[in-house]
Amino acid sequence: MWKNIDKPFVKGKRKVPIRKVQTDKLQPGMVSCNDIYCSRSGVLLLKKGTVFYPAVINYLRNMEPEAEVYIEEGLNKANAAAVLLPVGTTCHRETSDHFFFDGEEEMKGSIGQINAISPDVADEAAKEIYVQAYRTINEIYKNRKIKPYIKELNEVVDSLTEKLLDNPEMMLQIALLKKIANYCLSHAVNVCIFAAYLGKLLGMELVSIKELALAGIMHDIGKLDISPEIWGKKEPLTAQEFEQIKAHSLHGFMRLSSLGNIGKDTLSGVLQHHERFDGSGYPHGLRGNEIHLWGRVIGIVDVFDAVTSEKSYRNAVSQHEGLEILLSNSIQFDPELLNLFIKNISFYPIGSRVLLNSGETGVVTGIHRHLPFRPIVRIQDKKKGERIVDLSAELTLFIEKILLD
Repeated sequence: MWKNIDKPFVKGKRKVPIRKVQTDKLQPGMVSCNDIYCSRSGVLLLKKGTVFYPAVINYLRNMEPEAEVYIEEGLNKANAAAVLLPVGTTCHRETSDHFFFDGEEEMKGSIGQINAISPDVADEAAKEIYVQAYRTINEIYKNRKIKPYIKELNEVVDSLTEKLLDNPEMMLQIALLKKIANYCLSHAVNVCIFAAYLGKLLGMELVSIKELALAGIMHDIGKLDISPEIWGKKEPLTAQEFEQIKAHSLHGFMRLSSLGNIGKDTLSGVLQHHERFDGSGYPHGLRGNEIHLWGRVIGIVDVFDAVTSEKSYRNAVSQHEGLEILLSNSIQFDPELLNLFIKNISFYPIGSRVLLNSGETGVVTGIHRHLPFRPIVRIQDKKKGERIVDLSAELTLFIEKILLD
């Protein structure tokens, strides 16, 4: 059927014959011997050494049906036959999972929590922008379509980015408050905010920051092609289910690519947000600077917002603990970006009311730029009276959460 290539490549001391395979002839378990790029955007679709799981085959057939694929003759990964959810398979929403809200009544509680944020923390404009972004993402998830909402999406991302650059503390604080219970929706908006802020810190131009913000808000859009029963599952995932989860970045890339007017950088950010600096990520196992800058940015803020948010299968950790999780896994992230994220975000702006792990409440009165998550707090205690505590010195104390008035 295929002819072996005349010049086999050398693997160690062994000459390995390879052959060209048409995409419609790919079989689960085959292994790619070459990098494969999108002919339209230039984005890396599959890295050399990729195992062709069923979802990966489907992904490549959709993106590059005429791709030149070379496989190693005789090599087949026997464990690669996991059946993954094909692109376009209908998802049936579990009502208990709250993948999206069906109507205005369901959204009232969450929007009310945003509107209740003290004006000392966020002004009305910042809150309205967050709510509009939240509504737009809800419509996209509910109707399972991006194209009808792309103009609205770009407008809300533009407004959010401009407000963030004008007054970053306000937009950041709304994201940090975690007041919206629907994880899928709030996570998209929060990652958008954090990613755009990192873009600002990196000195990106406004147009690039907006495109990075778009990648942030769309980074998990591939969830639409994964069964919500799996996303909301409380029990440990099976190997097959985990492979379905891992396919979401591929699905998201395909959805956005189909629009035809999404930039290469944005597509790369969505495709690579689960790649890891040490090569342990997916879908391509890229490492270091092989990962696009935007994939590295979104990878950091995605993890931070995820671990500090409530999920169906585990409780949220505090922001303090979220930072410790990032630091304890620092090998997986770009060290310069991680350092930039930790040092430049004021997690507790002056005037915020906070709850300490001691059960005491207080008001933030000062911030250490080198330790933004350990500010100075004024505590009012009925028995001990008022006292000032510097959390950078009191290492047994830390902030559990910010309190609304």
